[in-house]
Parts: sequence; C-alpha cells; structure tokens
Amino acid sequence: MAKKSDVILACVKPNVILSALSEIAKELDSKLVVSVAAGITLEQMKQVVPKTTRLVRIMPNTPCLVQAGTAIFSRGATVTNEDIAMTTSLCSSIFNVFEEIPESLINAASGISGCGPAYMFLIAEALADGGVRMGVPRPLAHKLAVSTMFGAAAMMEKTGENPSKLKNDVCSPGGATIAAVHALEEGGVRAAIMNAVQAAAVRSEEISK
Repeated sequence: MAKKSDVILACVKPNVILSALSEIAKELDSKLVVSVAAGITLEQMKQVVPKTTRLVRIMPNTPCLVQAGTAIFSRGATVTNEDIAMTTSLCSSIFNVFEEIPESLINAASGISGCGPAYMFLIAEALADGGVRMGVPRPLAHKLAVSTMFGAAAMMEKTGENPSKLKNDVCSPGGATIAAVHALEEGGVRAAIMNAVQAAAVRSEEISK
C-alpha cells in the first residue's frame, strides 16, 4: 500500500510509530510521511526512514472527529511548500485551525490544543454537576453547560476580544457572576489549568526521550 501512495498518514500510537516506519522504510523513498504520534520528534523518525523521505509531524485533537478539530504541525527540513499545501488540503475538512509552529514549541502547544478538550470536558462536567447540586435536572444542566461553552468560544472567536475583557463584561458590580469568579479564584482554578498545560508539555517531553 505504501509503495503505491504519495502521502503516508502514520496514525499509530507513539510506542509503535518508529517500529512501524522501520518495517516499511524501503517503501518510503521520496514519500511524504505525516505522523500524528505524540512526543515522537522529526529527528527520531528521520533515523528510521530513507534520507529522501519528507516528514511532517502533526498534533491534532479529538474534536476532529466532528470536523471541529485544532492541529499544530512542524515540517522536516526537506518538506516543500507544495507538501504543506497537500497536507493542508487533506486536513482542511476536519480542522478549523491548522497552524505551523517550530517543533521546539509543539509539546507546549499540544498542552493547550491537544490535551485541551479533556480540560473542557472536565469543566463542562463540573458546571453541569454544579447545576444538579442546586436542583437543575441533569439533562438540562448538561445542555446548558455545553451550549454556554460553545457560545463563549464563539464570542471569543468572532469578537477577537481578550477573554479577560469578555469576562469583565459579564461581571456586574456586586453581582452573582463576580461572586462566582471569586469562588473560582479562591479554588485556584486559573493556576490549576496553567499547571495542567505545563504537566502535559513536560510529559510529552519525557515521551520523546
């Protein structure tokens, strides 16, 4: 199959990507290989494929399953602009954002977008649970939480405003929202999320060694 293809999508787990590429290495001469294996660097892949193989490393996220994904990518030294155009074309139907960044930033950025859906799901779950605690039926609490997260994301995207300003616009003096924000700050939610991004980035670095 690889021999007949111009572009190879390497969509396997990080612990098997290098052995998988090694097994078909002789068929990767002058091919474009696009990997989604977390933590596996371009240099590591370069060691197991022919010198003529062109490598692109992508870090997607799970919302691509509903055509709403975000992905970051880095290219190997021999990858051409035509290769990137081809890769972008292949990915355009499932990613809203497909951004090229230096590979040195890919683990940190993945801590935002790659792992970020899990943070959002956790926040949505907690938001709905809070409603249930206060007497809101769970199906309605879930619906409200999901719609609120979607609407807030749409506002940030469409207005281009800083999240801090949008938050402040909701917080009336002495109102319910500022009381809620104060409770979140007391609970350390901001630091917890920042620490989560750091933990994800550090773990990705560990995987790549």
